Amino acid sequence: MKLRKWTTADMPARERFGAWRDTLSATHLDWDLVGTEPDFHADVTERRVNDLRLVGCRCDPCEGFRASDHLARQENDYIGILFELAGSELVRQGDREATLSPGDFVIWDSRHQMEFRVLEPLKKITILVPRTAMRRFLPEVDAIVGMCVEGADGLGPLVGAHLRQLSAALETLEDRDLRLVTDTTLELVSAGLRPKLESLPFVGGDLFDRLRAYIDERLPDPELSPSQIAEENKISVRYLHKIFSSRGQSVSRWIQKQRLYRCRRALEQDARERSITDIAFAWGFNDTAHFSRSFRAEFGTSPREFRKNVHETDDHSSNPL
Repeated sequence: MKLRKWTTADMPARERFGAWRDTLSATHLDWDLVGTEPDFHADVTERRVNDLRLVGCRCDPCEGFRASDHLARQENDYIGILFELAGSELVRQGDREATLSPGDFVIWDSRHQMEFRVLEPLKKITILVPRTAMRRFLPEVDAIVGMCVEGADGLGPLVGAHLRQLSAALETLEDRDLRLVTDTTLELVSAGLRPKLESLPFVGGDLFDRLRAYIDERLPDPELSPSQIAEENKISVRYLHKIFSSRGQSVSRWIQKQRLYRCRRALEQDARERSITDIAFAWGFNDTAHFSRSFRAEFGTSPREFRKNVHETDDHSSNPL
């Protein structure tokens, strides 16, 4: 289990704020803080699973920012999901500003400058998701960066209940279980954001949701194609491509990515009962070599290496001695 805990509790008061600045940047990407606080308290719990970071945080009032020099040092692009558990915080990115109360959450983008101000002692959880992975669940994520979903809005209470439970279990969930939970978390957060998307001009809509659902149900079919999808949903192939391209996706690439992520989940869950070929064919691939090349291009490792590493990690976790 990759668990990191940090606290100011045992530090001299004069060292706490500087140490908090370093820890904030180590766990939440690069930040700088404004001013100094003479008697500051903070605690951080961090878990990393696959390429995701889940960070629980308690801290006293403070203020910070990410500027162009911070962005220049960044190696990878992330989407941050910030959920307020207690206290109050103001977040500003671009021309959008949100004041978060308990139960609210906001999406932020690591590629853009940002400011925050903790208004009163707070507790929160932040999930840092690689931007490419978040777009699998929410292709239109760029459109809602900086928008706040209030805890009482739509699916807000359901999303909030899930994130509270995730926060409470951050120190106890095994890596294997946490890997399985993260997809559910991102699906649920995306569902909570969808009404915000649909309220924006030229974004979202029932048709795109229906197309995604249609594709998801037929991923095992190797004959699934844009022409079939368009015909079954009573639209032209040209319009189908336009819908996906407006969200930065091609239809064929979308299908391939969904299949690859289903195969990855199967490789995580299956204790080698099924061969890699069987898993690939079960999710619509019909060529093992093409599947292996596509898997490596998406995840940076072969299916065989991925499965081996997953189960070696699980074996090590269950047999620490």
